[in-house]
Amino acid sequence: MSLVQGSSKIYGKIAYVSQISSIFSGTIRENILFCKDFDKEKYERVLQSYCLITDLQSFPAGDSTIIGEKGVNLSGGQKARVSLARALYTEADIYLFDDPLAVVDPTIARKIFQQCISNQGILNDKTRLLVTHQIQFLSEFDHCILLDHGKIEKQGLFNELLTIDKVKQNYENQQKHTNETEKNQTQNYNSVYDNDNDSMKPSETIDKTSIVIDETSVGGKVSVYIWFRLFTASYGWTGFIVLIFLMLLGQGIYDATNKWLSIWSSKLEVVQRESHYLYVYLGLVICTWLMAIIRADYFFHIILRGASVFHDCMLKGVLYSSLRFYESNPVGRILNRFSKDQQVIDELLPVTFFDTIQSLTMVLGSIVIIGISNPWALLILIIIIPMLLWLRRIYVRTSREIKRLESVSRSPIYALFSSSLSGLMTIRTFEVENHFLNSFIYKNNTNTRALFIFIALTRWFGLRLDLMTCSITFLTAILSITLRQNMDASSVALGLAYAINLLDLFQGGVRQSAATENYMISTERIDEYSHIPPESGFYKEELEKPSNWPTEGRIEFDDYKLSYRPELEPVLKGINLKIEPRNKIGIIGRTGAGKSSIFQALYRFTDKSITHGKILIDGIDISKISLNDLRSNLNIIPQSPILFSNTLRYNLDPFNHYTDEQLWDVLEAVQLKRKIENLKDKLSTQIAEYGSNFSVGECQLICVARAILKPSKILLIDEATAHVDTKTDELIQKILREKFMNHTVLTIAHRLHTVIDSDKIVIMNDGIVAKYGTPQELLNEKNEILTDMNNDNEPVTYL
Repeated sequence: MSLVQGSSKIYGKIAYVSQISSIFSGTIRENILFCKDFDKEKYERVLQSYCLITDLQSFPAGDSTIIGEKGVNLSGGQKARVSLARALYTEADIYLFDDPLAVVDPTIARKIFQQCISNQGILNDKTRLLVTHQIQFLSEFDHCILLDHGKIEKQGLFNELLTIDKVKQNYENQQKHTNETEKNQTQNYNSVYDNDNDSMKPSETIDKTSIVIDETSVGGKVSVYIWFRLFTASYGWTGFIVLIFLMLLGQGIYDATNKWLSIWSSKLEVVQRESHYLYVYLGLVICTWLMAIIRADYFFHIILRGASVFHDCMLKGVLYSSLRFYESNPVGRILNRFSKDQQVIDELLPVTFFDTIQSLTMVLGSIVIIGISNPWALLILIIIIPMLLWLRRIYVRTSREIKRLESVSRSPIYALFSSSLSGLMTIRTFEVENHFLNSFIYKNNTNTRALFIFIALTRWFGLRLDLMTCSITFLTAILSITLRQNMDASSVALGLAYAINLLDLFQGGVRQSAATENYMISTERIDEYSHIPPESGFYKEELEKPSNWPTEGRIEFDDYKLSYRPELEPVLKGINLKIEPRNKIGIIGRTGAGKSSIFQALYRFTDKSITHGKILIDGIDISKISLNDLRSNLNIIPQSPILFSNTLRYNLDPFNHYTDEQLWDVLEAVQLKRKIENLKDKLSTQIAEYGSNFSVGECQLICVARAILKPSKILLIDEATAHVDTKTDELIQKILREKFMNHTVLTIAHRLHTVIDSDKIVIMNDGIVAKYGTPQELLNEKNEILTDMNNDNEPVTYL
């Protein structure tokens, strides 16, 4: 972003909290300290201010728990609070908050605001800029600015902004949903804070559980299976045998050409002038040329087809793997295999492998010619060749492991690039560029050390090859001189020429064969991803579903239990729940209560082996139908809008099932038609990465439009309005009520007004259904969680 006009001056150190939390791979403590020195007293104060102590108690290693890339094993609220804690710990002069409280439930949001951001909080002597659509907080600020389409519409005290009708209306609406009595939650949180802070320390008896597993490499030789699979992937064993035949035939014709030239040159001058010698030689040269083209073309065709098959199998393995695989493997590790390793077998391996085979066939041909010309020279080869093979064995065994080490040490570099790009604003704001640069240098040096050793080892091997092949040439020349009476000049010349040529052929062949085996490690790594265990039952089904299933949208949980991993405790602990067709169900509960786990269970994101009980949709057990059928019949609007770097049309209709008229209709329904019509490319407008050329609210509306298009009886909404302003929130709620009137809708929410008009509300607590009933019934029971979300003691008005 560039300054176009005017001037901008900042005095002081800045701390920034982004709307989409920037979480980096490492421990929770490392994410909060963010390159700063550890101060226990300040650190514990920060944790308490942002209500993180309870969360740390639930982690197996406290704040030393290693979180996955982008915080995959943290909830949205936890990630937001870690980002806020990072900003507070840095002790800046200016704090920029880009709506970070939107994804935090109201109880914790108000507590965080009061303890940190407000004039009574820790930051009361700091400059604080808060971008928010939660108007209820603005009364605490000294100065308020109302923006509209990039321009300041009104600024001043909050009371001055209330003179604007739309602001006043939004404020009154939000006041209905702002908790003014915090007695219950204050008691709850205080009881937690009074606990011993030892929970923040890693347990001595519990392993520092990390969802990310270290990358491993296979030891020993590259499996023969990998070699043969590369060449047989295209045309099977027939294609491989044809390749061997072409290689031997081409070399045979080449050697026959040289032998014919030797015979021709040994004849008397009168005989040499006979035309048939010329014609035979010319024919052999043409055949050599044609065979060189044919075998090279066929070789590269078959190996590149094999590389393509390997890539497709790897892609299939990654696409059909479970979510556990993505949580355990950073994106840099996956990119390493799809980029560098695939580049090796696409570009480097074919050329090196072809040179290896060509060199080895030429070595074989040279040995035959030398043996025919000077049989005594074969005695030298009997001594030298075993020595060469022994030397090659030592080199390959060592270089292969170093190459594997180099490949493994390359993945963290890709991972660092990925996390640095996604969190670039945070890195620059906190002025930790040098730390990330040093981290890159360290990781790059680790990789470079392995690469340097590999290159040095290659030079070591090459020197010894030179010495041994020179000895072959020298001894062949000595034998030719010693036995000159028994040999004709042409045979001696041919033998010496091949012996000299053997110097380069031996060295090139052995070097290239070693390089080929090292490059095959990339093939081995790609093949490893081809065998990732797929999600069970993606296409396989035990029960054939009706063609129009589901027709009603009835959902039933029967004593359902779910764990994310076999070694972990269940996150859903025996849920029994019946949801009638076309019911609108709100799901609420505090962080870690199991709300999102219900959606994961419906989508079968976890393996059947670590689940118990049943989930029935229209009377059919979803564990007995294929994943493809199940997921294609469910609809979801995620918390963070997911858009792909493609056209708007593709993002709305990736499979081209709908006409442009239908696409325009859904855009009109979500009130985006006018904006899209004003764009140059309209439906063909390219969506930038992460949808950065649209606002967060517009991205979410596109996701809503996509959901409207999909014909499904069940819609899952995961806090879809967490990142949008009040106006967009109301628009989305209106659209959902109108367009999904005859659908079963399950909504996870932390704002009461989002689910207060639901038919029933599910209150989750510690993996069980604590309460299930109508909103009015639960409010009459004065349920603690629902009361905390309710904003005043007035009767609930249904929306």
